[in-house]
Amino acid sequence: MALSIPERLDDLTPKWLTAALRESEELAPTVTVTSAEQQILGEGEGFLGDIVRLTLGYEGGEGPATVIAKLPKLANRAMGELLGAYERESCFYSEMAVDLPLTTPRMYYGDFDRDVTSERQEAALKLADRTPRLLTGLMTRMGIWVSGRKKRRYILLLEDIGDAEPGDQLTGVSPERCATVLAALARMHAAYWESETLQNRFWLVPLSIDARIRNGLFKDSQPIFRQQFGHVIDEGLERAFAWAAAHGEEGARRLYREAPATLLHCDPRLDNVAFRNGEPIVFDWQLVRRGPAAYDVAYFLSGACADLTREDEVELLRGYAAALAELGVEGYPYEALERDYHLGLLTAMQTLTATDMMDMGEGRGLKLMEAWYERLAARVAGIDFDGLLATPVA
Repeated sequence: MALSIPERLDDLTPKWLTAALRESEELAPTVTVTSAEQQILGEGEGFLGDIVRLTLGYEGGEGPATVIAKLPKLANRAMGELLGAYERESCFYSEMAVDLPLTTPRMYYGDFDRDVTSERQEAALKLADRTPRLLTGLMTRMGIWVSGRKKRRYILLLEDIGDAEPGDQLTGVSPERCATVLAALARMHAAYWESETLQNRFWLVPLSIDARIRNGLFKDSQPIFRQQFGHVIDEGLERAFAWAAAHGEEGARRLYREAPATLLHCDPRLDNVAFRNGEPIVFDWQLVRRGPAAYDVAYFLSGACADLTREDEVELLRGYAAALAELGVEGYPYEALERDYHLGLLTAMQTLTATDMMDMGEGRGLKLMEAWYERLAARVAGIDFDGLLATPVA
């Protein structure tokens, strides 16, 4: 008999946990979970998923003392469903996480409701992205409405990395610690650089596939963003907004077309990183895609450090480029990386400033985004907008 998939935290009963951990052979057939104490984690951090630590008691033997359970956050489940975020993370852990050359939590158990339409998501996204601009916003909102009524269920039970030092996107870290994260990302990027293993996975869609939708949502969100965060918009960010309004879709497509493709985390912010003995552990793979490595680098540096100077930024980019070269990546000069990094910043900016599409909660969530926008403004200030879409660097 197929094991049911929990929809609410109350469904994570000792009986269900026993069956799940036995099915994945994490428990011997004679071991039973007798208690599961819950601790909610990630307030203001996880926008798409509810995260809970389960402290487990056993009878008849031993098992993991604690596990982390992830379920869709009901307030944002429609958006997560539209993005394919929950399904994507489950598939990533099932198919690719074991071979990843950076540390990520171990999966104890994972399952989700299958959906034939979702398994054709790349074709559906391509069709949606060819929709005329005037209809993009309407189609996206219709897609959210339909997604919100699917009621598909998802569950992940993951290794608890609570012993590691958590990253904090709101506080930020030093340039030196940024370098350790970029080195870890470089290992992953190099391992999958133009790799055939990225193909034929329905859930691993290309970064550029929704460039028109992303740009449309960015434009539609501008009035609300300016009302909510207008105080962080300086001259540099204003120029970036103007460039993205005119060229954002073209820039995202050109970035994907001209830069080598690899495996992308797509959300490598500090809240999705922990440090054990100084080494990064990267988690929350709900937005994983394939695309240009510079996007991950840009997304991370857009908000990871409160006091990152231009000199620090260049040093980190050169260090990342050197790491790729040491790992065997050829034909990707620093000048190309820097151009792609700037296009990556502007592509990420379009997603990060679409504030009306997500419930960010109160308190930390809003403070986090405000700090992020201030740091993003500092990063885009150094961009040569006039030369971004010139002939690509050889």
